[in-house]
Amino acid sequence: MQKGVQKWGNLLTKWLLVVKCGNNIYIFELYKLNTSNLDIFFFGTFNCKADAKGRIMLPVALRNQVAPILKDGFFIKKSYLSECLELYPAYEWHRVMAELNEKSRFDEENLQFIRMYTAGLRQVEVDSTGRLLIPKDIISLGGITKEVVIAPIGKRLEIWDKKAYDESINASKEEKVELAKRVMLGKKPSGDVS
Repeated sequence: MQKGVQKWGNLLTKWLLVVKCGNNIYIFELYKLNTSNLDIFFFGTFNCKADAKGRIMLPVALRNQVAPILKDGFFIKKSYLSECLELYPAYEWHRVMAELNEKSRFDEENLQFIRMYTAGLRQVEVDSTGRLLIPKDIISLGGITKEVVIAPIGKRLEIWDKKAYDESINASKEEKVELAKRVMLGKKPSGDVS
């Protein structure tokens, strides 16, 4: 078992349990997976349906991805920039909040940004059947109807109304090439003299 512990590094916490039974002493090695140290990047785009109560059944492939962090729960909120919802694993949301807490709380602009960024924030869970229950007021913030797309953005998931998602990714080949150049190569659009 020692080799396995070394292989998993800081993902496992090891405890020794000493039990005395009669004249015998037993020592057990106990291991716990540290989900807070996992670095999960989601992948795959999933078409789902939301029912009238705001429940979304997560596809099996996505449930498998969230399985190691399922018990820690999730945080959901309206996206700051897009017309969708953002679903954060609890450990990732805590990291984001730690970063925001570094900002001065005496600067009104910082406070206003944090208020707007965390608007509608709720803690949510995936139930034992694999359903994510999103509160109705949060569903309406994201414009979610019946047809839903769950799309990964690194360590978080975006939940879109299908029509809005399709519109957000619809672009001509030329627009895609220009965007790729700006983002991946740091190039400014042609004609920009700044």
